[in-house]
Amino acid sequence: MRISMLAGILATLLLALASPALAGPAVRCLTYPEPSLNRQQTICSDGTRAVSTYSPTMQQWTTTVMPPPGKTCTGHLNPRTRQWEGRCR
Repeated sequence: MRISMLAGILATLLLALASPALAGPAVRCLTYPEPSLNRQQTICSDGTRAVSTYSPTMQQWTTTVMPPPGKTCTGHLNPRTRQWEGRCR
């Protein structure tokens, strides 16, 4: 169950990072596991980074997105879809 949940989270994250409204049409992202740190890391060509970690206590994944250098992001978590919505400029 953890793997399928992670795959859904990462797919959503990658789609959000690669969407033209957030990052531009030419952005490419790469996700790779870091088993020794119990996390997944996503790095995009525009400098955006995301780190996903699993908390066994909370039984959920947490993802932190860091904007590209020199940009700031504003947005919110949509309570209905449970996805982040916003823009980085």
